[in-house]
Amino acid sequence: MTHNRFSARHLMVATAFGLLALPVAGCDVKSTLLDAPIPTVIDPSAVNSAAGADALRIGALSRLRGLAGGAGSGDSPWMFSGLLTDEWKSSDTFQERNSTDQRQVQENNGNLVPILRDLYRARNSSVEAINALVTYGPTALPTPLPDADIGQMYMVEGIAETMLAEYFCNGTPLGDASTGTAISGPPETNVEVFTLALAHFDTALTHLTATDAFTVSVKNAVLVSKGRVQVDLGQFAAAAVTVAGVPTNYQQLSTFSLTSGSNQNWSLGGIAGGAKRWTVGDSADNGGNRIINAIPFASAGDPRVPITGSTQGTSSLGRGFDAATNLVATPLWGRTDPAIVVSGLDARLIEAEAALNAGNIPGMMTILNALRAAPQNLGQLNGTPYNSPVMAALPTPATTQAAVALLFREKAFWQFGRGQRLGSLRRLIRQYGGTFTPGATPTAAVEDGSTTFPTGIFHKGGVYGTDVNFLIHPDEKNNDKFSACLDRNA
Repeated sequence: MTHNRFSARHLMVATAFGLLALPVAGCDVKSTLLDAPIPTVIDPSAVNSAAGADALRIGALSRLRGLAGGAGSGDSPWMFSGLLTDEWKSSDTFQERNSTDQRQVQENNGNLVPILRDLYRARNSSVEAINALVTYGPTALPTPLPDADIGQMYMVEGIAETMLAEYFCNGTPLGDASTGTAISGPPETNVEVFTLALAHFDTALTHLTATDAFTVSVKNAVLVSKGRVQVDLGQFAAAAVTVAGVPTNYQQLSTFSLTSGSNQNWSLGGIAGGAKRWTVGDSADNGGNRIINAIPFASAGDPRVPITGSTQGTSSLGRGFDAATNLVATPLWGRTDPAIVVSGLDARLIEAEAALNAGNIPGMMTILNALRAAPQNLGQLNGTPYNSPVMAALPTPATTQAAVALLFREKAFWQFGRGQRLGSLRRLIRQYGGTFTPGATPTAAVEDGSTTFPTGIFHKGGVYGTDVNFLIHPDEKNNDKFSACLDRNA
């Protein structure tokens, strides 16, 4: 049932528009970016009202959905970042995907261009919405919009900036076209972009002080997103404090429909997707070549990443689009099933890493084993929730090196397909030296990802390259303040 946006704001907000809804009653705490067709161009004169401001907000949420499991204007940013890591493997013939899988991303990679643009557009759309909501929102008559709407838009802005910093090289330019006049920005380091995202999450929280369910739901998403950035910046103890109050079963979902677009994890990596251009990653290929550093998502038998098909021998799903690569797919998502944008699971993993960096390995294990001891919702298939089964407790590692390896392995399985693996592997280099030793200083020997990213013989011929992030496309050189990435370091 669709409710009026203004009269039923705290029940369920208009399902035609892709808004953030309230937590669902019961044991799960969820908020949903509801189904929405991509908005068309809006007449500027039509936004000079509360309704117009809300339309801009809806558009920004639709942009966020395109980043989080959706396709935006091209490949899914989540999946493409996972292709550079060990989550996914190309079973395609497109050189753009194959070179990304091989960690040899070309500057003019056509599939990467729309991903960068979509991240910029989501950021810009959120600022447009903020400007309008500040003018026409909380004080608008006869029906004021909630102040939480402004907080929600700062959340979208911060999430887009987080993904820019996690996925792209040092030297990402940030401009502003929210007022209709394009203002170019200079290249900024990943740390500078993370710091900006952190500031936007903090600003979001100043608008999320009410106690109604909608506001609390948005606030939980902001807190987990802020904690993620704090971890990116090495602020582990502060991150644990930030996320402490978020329930483990909290979820913010990005939803899909036949009219507004399919879940791209299903389209490219699902069993019935039909495209056959992506396959679940593994630590070996069908030729028996070992892929160094890669987690065996396809062959580990871990229930958090259920699969159909096999990397070795003859796969029950046959071969991919390239007619050469064994097809392995996961049933975690159906065509119109939601993707988890933010999760309370993420909060617990942040706390586990904070414990590790405080030298409290037993505390880390308590958190990790508590997650394994209870079913956790990881996705849906045709409307039926997929919950992980209860899993056996893991023994406490004897060394810090083993503890870091275990934590990042657990993170990889809990967060599979949700756009976080690239940031995790870059942090293994940047924060742990690629040697699984907290506090170690990265060296040139590990900046190439040889101790963290897939390495060795590439399954389509040749060897893996050394990319640990994405380049900024040459189109950005139209910006007279930008010439190239500052560096390609993690």
